[in-house]
Amino acid sequence: MNADMTDFRITLSEKTFKAGDYTFVAKNNGKHDHALEIEGPSGEHRTKTLAPGASETLRVTLKSGTHEVYCPVGGHEDLGMKTEITVGGGDAPVNETPSRNNGY
Repeated sequence: MNADMTDFRITLSEKTFKAGDYTFVAKNNGKHDHALEIEGPSGEHRTKTLAPGASETLRVTLKSGTHEVYCPVGGHEDLGMKTEITVGGGDAPVNETPSRNNGY
């Protein structure tokens, strides 16, 4: 599962999630430092802060429910680096929030 981070958006390679183990490969394709955080019924899981071009693997056991996926670095979540995933027993869509450019 890829989680591509750019200025200021997160794009996930998967659109549906079932409860279970996932490996997210978080890659910073932007020009600013970013990190990936997943927060919800499964707890909080976060990569270290990644410099442009860097990547890190994040292993998470997702439980059923809604999870926030966002960049916790310096207000980036408010700039549009966030999305929500719903984990369930069947197909569950990713609800992506459109990113805003905000001059970057």
